[in-house]
Amino acid sequence: MVFFKHAADAFAASRQWDSASLGRLAYWVGHFGERELTSVTIEDVDDVLVQLAERGCLLSGRRSTVRSGKPLSGGTINRYVSTLGSLYKFARKARLVPRNFLSPSRGIERLPEPVDPDRYLRVEEVGRILACARVVDRRWKRLPALIVLALHTGLRKGSLQKLRWENVDLDARRVVLGRTKNGEPIGSALTEHCVSELERLPGKEPAALVFGNRYGNPFHFKHLWKRACAMAGLPGRDFHELRHGCGSALAMAGANQALVMAVLGHKTLIASRRYMHHNTNDQRALVDKVFG
Repeated sequence: MVFFKHAADAFAASRQWDSASLGRLAYWVGHFGERELTSVTIEDVDDVLVQLAERGCLLSGRRSTVRSGKPLSGGTINRYVSTLGSLYKFARKARLVPRNFLSPSRGIERLPEPVDPDRYLRVEEVGRILACARVVDRRWKRLPALIVLALHTGLRKGSLQKLRWENVDLDARRVVLGRTKNGEPIGSALTEHCVSELERLPGKEPAALVFGNRYGNPFHFKHLWKRACAMAGLPGRDFHELRHGCGSALAMAGANQALVMAVLGHKTLIASRRYMHHNTNDQRALVDKVFG
């Protein structure tokens, strides 16, 4: 018998996490910690999510339990579900649950995540940040390439930080990652701009990280990113907004939902649907065909 809290402890120890992810995991432990891992049902999860939605946002501050009165966004609630799903995926791989066990998060319908205009970076805004990054990043000298790849490929920060030169084919203009957030390989096409930025980078040993530090570990670029954004007059922007910027730019250029899904590596229609309000071409073509 494996208790939920013990599986969660092992999961937390299996990799490095940010404080938000650990907070979401702790929330589930608070509800299911003393239960056997396989005893949690989809109904249990649904009940806890109802409580989460009723609780809403908490006031900022470490380990705050004071309600702010503001509702949680659909995206935030979806991340709680994703954290639970990742825990059970880990448990299945670690043989803590039977191979045929279905995660209780599998049947939970994800909430819509409309894109707030302030939550994605437009191409012209990225151009400003990129110009400032070349000035700010005088030592590491990889931030410009990182920014361009994030915008043009839509790859997540974690995937880019794990990217090694052996995953990069500059001649074919392609990168292939062995594992993504979804647990599946994903290939991303590189633009000429991506290739140009990558060709400038030194140290292309196959096993070396493309965006690593001098010790061979992922480089923590958050401070450089914040400085570049502030210099560009865009303070407080999140690096993940580059991924949203990629999806939004594709939709505005006329890409259909299937193409946006393919580029961003989405497995569900809901994940890519948030960008499609930018693209009315398919809708207009269909209406013209039927009624025109």
